Amino acid sequence: MITAEYDSSHMARLFDAGVKDFIQKPILPLLLSNKVQSFLDWSEVELALFRANENYLSIMQEKEQEEALAFFVYDHILHTHSCSIEGVDVATLSSGRFCGDILISAMSPNGNLIIMLGDATGHGMAAAITIYPMVVTFNAMVKKGLSTGAILRELSDKHSETVPSNRFFACILIEISLAKNTISIWNGGMPHVLIFDKEQQLIDKIPAKNMAIGILLTNEISTKFETFPLDSIEYLSFFSDGLIENKRHKETMLTFNDVYSIIAEYPSDPEHSITRMHAMEADLNSHDDMTLCSLNLGTLRQELSDTPVEKQSPKGNFSFSFELFGDSLLNDHFTLKLVELIESYGFSQSFCQRVFTVLTELLVNSVDHGILNIQSNLKKTDFIAYLDDRNEAIQTLSNNQKVAVSVNWDANQKTLRLTVSDSGNGYQVKKEIPISSDQSYGRGLSIVSSLCSDFAYDQNINTTRTTLRY
Repeated sequence: MITAEYDSSHMARLFDAGVKDFIQKPILPLLLSNKVQSFLDWSEVELALFRANENYLSIMQEKEQEEALAFFVYDHILHTHSCSIEGVDVATLSSGRFCGDILISAMSPNGNLIIMLGDATGHGMAAAITIYPMVVTFNAMVKKGLSTGAILRELSDKHSETVPSNRFFACILIEISLAKNTISIWNGGMPHVLIFDKEQQLIDKIPAKNMAIGILLTNEISTKFETFPLDSIEYLSFFSDGLIENKRHKETMLTFNDVYSIIAEYPSDPEHSITRMHAMEADLNSHDDMTLCSLNLGTLRQELSDTPVEKQSPKGNFSFSFELFGDSLLNDHFTLKLVELIESYGFSQSFCQRVFTVLTELLVNSVDHGILNIQSNLKKTDFIAYLDDRNEAIQTLSNNQKVAVSVNWDANQKTLRLTVSDSGNGYQVKKEIPISSDQSYGRGLSIVSSLCSDFAYDQNINTTRTTLRY
């Protein structure tokens, strides 16, 4: 506006009408030029801001569409790869749309229930992406009837193949077996597992004795589970670390033991506990993902007793043999692929699980003790020394050293014969099969013996012969 008048009421009306600036007469050319240039510059800024806002809205719409698709896949995977069973109660409180925690359960072909609670590094979609391969691998391995130790190794391998090295997957694996009347627990980098008796009194806490998946190499992971009699436990509570970290009560930060005691007050009601713990957040606007699972073992025992066990019929006879030389002896995937081949003949998954366990133990004995000359008791006395000795022995492995395996199926007798021999010095059966089942090492052959109808070892030719009845 160019004007000769200048009073406050007049200028106020002009600005209300949309005037942005004014210049008084008489006009100074330099001032007018600067004013015009200022308006031109501001016009460019407004135009750039408008275009930036348009781009931002477009990016946000695209991001929302991608997140919607990702969440659909995420939600579909969780629902597709988990079975619902009475006695498994879970409560979850996510810090966002995507949850970095996962509770998944699956029935093994032998009738055992296997449950996994996982907590991925980070939050949101980044954490959820880490969960995808873990869920799919867990479900596939359980359906194949593999042992929990083999499932752990497969989870570790899949993690190293698909997840960045700075992302980890802390988890708890639990196996409930009615046939053995046992419950087995593996805790890797998670809070304590709380065990309760029939009066809902806390009787034990199982700490994490293992690291999260993704920290150690697969062959360095301990697959030892802590096992308890099933009928000695009534409730089991386990949860992600978001449930116990950064909790405050009456202006005092709670210790982990304080939080464990609070959770133990209601072991059968995870929804109540998770709501209560959320109210104690030190910062309600910023909290970690929380997941709490409660197992009612009385209900689960009844549920599992009614669960049918899958049984398939093998087709025809077969026989084949092969030899492994040098570095091929260190192929951890070989046994799994071999069992997949055997499964293709029509055997039940529970039988294939037995075959996998037996063959794995026989190959480990032949390689570690027969060829590499590693003593099994070294795992207990000095596990680091055991790993060092093994790695040193591997460096001297030659292509002349071998393990021979033969597999023979007799359809009339319904028996599968496995024969494993090695070119090494063999091992002492009496030393390898312990008297005490509580011993934490050297139990491989005792497990093999319990799974087979016949077991024989010929030390003169370093050959083990086993028979599994179908």
